[in-house]
Amino acid sequence: MKEKKFGKITLSNNQARVCVPVMGKTTEEVLQQLKSVVEMEPDIIEWRGDFFETDNNEGYLNVLKQMKDVNENIPVIFTIRTDSEGGNKKIGWNEYCDLCLFIAEKGKEFNVEFVDVEVFKDDKANELINSLHEKGMNVIGSNHHFDKTPDKEEMVKILSTIEKSGADVCKLAVMPRDKKDVEVLIEASKETDEKIKAPIITMSMGELGAITRVIPKITKTSVTFAAGVSASAPGQPGIKVVRKLLQENKHCPLQENIAIIGFMGTGKTTVSSALSKITGLKEIDVDAYIVEKAKMSISEIFEKYGEEYFRNLETESLREIANNKNQIISCGGGAVLKDENVDILKNSGTIVLLTATPETIFDRVKDHTHRPILNNDMSLSHVKSLMEKREPRYQSVADIKVNVDSNDRILTCYDMLCKLEEKG
Repeated sequence: MKEKKFGKITLSNNQARVCVPVMGKTTEEVLQQLKSVVEMEPDIIEWRGDFFETDNNEGYLNVLKQMKDVNENIPVIFTIRTDSEGGNKKIGWNEYCDLCLFIAEKGKEFNVEFVDVEVFKDDKANELINSLHEKGMNVIGSNHHFDKTPDKEEMVKILSTIEKSGADVCKLAVMPRDKKDVEVLIEASKETDEKIKAPIITMSMGELGAITRVIPKITKTSVTFAAGVSASAPGQPGIKVVRKLLQENKHCPLQENIAIIGFMGTGKTTVSSALSKITGLKEIDVDAYIVEKAKMSISEIFEKYGEEYFRNLETESLREIANNKNQIISCGGGAVLKDENVDILKNSGTIVLLTATPETIFDRVKDHTHRPILNNDMSLSHVKSLMEKREPRYQSVADIKVNVDSNDRILTCYDMLCKLEEKG
């Protein structure tokens, strides 16, 4: 495990800290946002100074003094994100340096623990970092790509260069074009974490990259950014969701089992797998459990022994599975049609129903050949008929309901965990 202490906070590649931005344009907006953010109890607050409108450095100092009255203890990152890296301020290098050094000179007194420096903004960035260190300020060296994800070798090189510049923490944010880009960012992060001594902060932005924000252990990142009053970058989830996904709430309902139910095609297996990765809880697919137990496929069980035999085997399997806790149980579409099964699942945790329109379901299952319940009638009208029969039962037994028409497993997990938090 790699960790390093900075003032009141320790950064580690084993447990990411949660940082929330404050982005007000005026003193009043900054202080109002800060009050709300402090109540959220993040580990770190980032003041995005590039959004603040002032004509001189003293304007920043005046706000810092007032921020101290609102925020007594939470460490602050002071950031001027320039327009060249997706920020809100066009600023020359000399002016940028003057502001960073001014904050370093005054900021420690007002909880500023880090100044963010865009290492590739100028070839003299290392001189700025040295000067910041001389004033006792810690530095997050950063680089942002809002239009692409560089290849793995380039990302490793970027982070290594940031460390060589003298930065205490090395940050890289990229925009994925597809899921492969997200995987490459994860690989580059892991490789860099093993290669350099400084803590790293990495993220893949946007909806595609959400997994890197909510499962920081896969990238070894030491800080994950969450939205408070507003998001500072694409794909930034709210702090409540991030806290839930990091399982920092000891009273979190995820300490029990979560049984995921729904009609065929709602993506129970896919969502269960994603939720398992996010939470670290074990995933149990009931149908797969039955297949292993019976040593034959579900279709073969139906064909050889009939549905009643399968349902009895399903109940027996659920009873065995529910003997353990801290599991995500992906149930077959007909599992909760039986009262005994519902009792088993409710006694062991929470039942979550995935819902979708008949059109969505039909589009997902129309090419499947392994659905015994369809009886070779692969039509929208048949799907609607089956759903009309089952939906009242699903609705009546569910503790939580989550719509999956978007077909985005990460957003489905966000929604589910937020609702679990409300229920808990």
